Amino acid sequence: MKKSGIVVIVILVLVLLFVDRCTTINLTTADIFRPSTYDDFKELPKRPQSKNYEIVPAKGTFPILYNPSSNEFYLRNGQGLTKYDALGNVMISNDLKAEEFTSVFDFLNFVPYVFAKNGVYDYSGKRLIYNKFSKIVNSENELNDKDFKSIFETNYRNADLVIYDNNRNVKRKRECFPMYFKIKDDWILMFSQKGDYRFSHQQNGEIENDTIGQVDFIGFPAKFSRQRLTVLKDAENGIFSISQLGMEAISDKYLDTYYTQILKERKEDYRTDDKFKLLSYKKDEYYSSGNFFNLPSWVAPSFMLTGFFRLTYQNENLYFTEKALKLNGDGKVKNDLSIYELPKKFRTKSKVAFLLYSLNVGGYTNDSTNVVEPIIKNAGLYLVKPKRK
Repeated sequence: MKKSGIVVIVILVLVLLFVDRCTTINLTTADIFRPSTYDDFKELPKRPQSKNYEIVPAKGTFPILYNPSSNEFYLRNGQGLTKYDALGNVMISNDLKAEEFTSVFDFLNFVPYVFAKNGVYDYSGKRLIYNKFSKIVNSENELNDKDFKSIFETNYRNADLVIYDNNRNVKRKRECFPMYFKIKDDWILMFSQKGDYRFSHQQNGEIENDTIGQVDFIGFPAKFSRQRLTVLKDAENGIFSISQLGMEAISDKYLDTYYTQILKERKEDYRTDDKFKLLSYKKDEYYSSGNFFNLPSWVAPSFMLTGFFRLTYQNENLYFTEKALKLNGDGKVKNDLSIYELPKKFRTKSKVAFLLYSLNVGGYTNDSTNVVEPIIKNAGLYLVKPKRK
């Protein structure tokens, strides 16, 4: 072959490589190189299915909690909760938007009760029950220390449930904390003495460890009975299905760093064989690119992609398509997909898991509604659940 012919071939190859790697034209990622079955892949909101399982949108968000005694799941839903049964069917869903405030804002206690201004919403049964406080004690710091001690200890001794909260919804000058007691069928709200900071979430040094999901009072720990809820975990990334307001995700790394924070479930075995796999992708548009003088962004820009995925769950494959991101200099495609599952010891009781698709590339303001709408429309929380027979 003549030297000029070799030069032409080399130039052609370089041009094709440039087009494939540096433009939105799909060559190696063109549709003709994918099986025709990929055309049947559904987006997550359209309920991708396998023989026995399906993916459906969740009515709520984090935290995701589970009650082992009743085999039920709980999600935050606005100011209230959504409850699912062991098959992933909605039992109760109420966002309590009419309430001025609720304890769900911080969700310091992993229990199926939501505390509002004048009463308690009980999500633990087959239907939602509201109980108005039968008594409100020490609301104006009217008790002296002796009377407070006597009433508090009597309530604590007689109560089946004792739950302490923070003072977010208490006037700052009062310097006290709400305490809830369930005695038979009655709920009593009692406020602590002014300036009493013997609570575990205060991290004031008087209590050595702070148990996540449970606020304790020195000498009188919370009583959750059989209503303490358990967290799920994304085993691959070591992240638990909870978060703390304004803080990083509660993960194995977080707990190693903040060692005085204790998560009881950390000792559980969450290992899993369920996993995601990116089967293929195609370029849609530039995510970012530089100009001729901006290297390496001009030569290797970042792309928004359409990804084709497989979730292997309970030895079955669920196929779906969603947006992904290929960043300049990163060999991996960013999809931000994760699956949260129960500890292994509970997986015989329920085959429900939660899929999080959290890819976020910003948003834009809708001129007609003045609401910021995300570019990735389908990002959110989903259930992986058995199909209805």
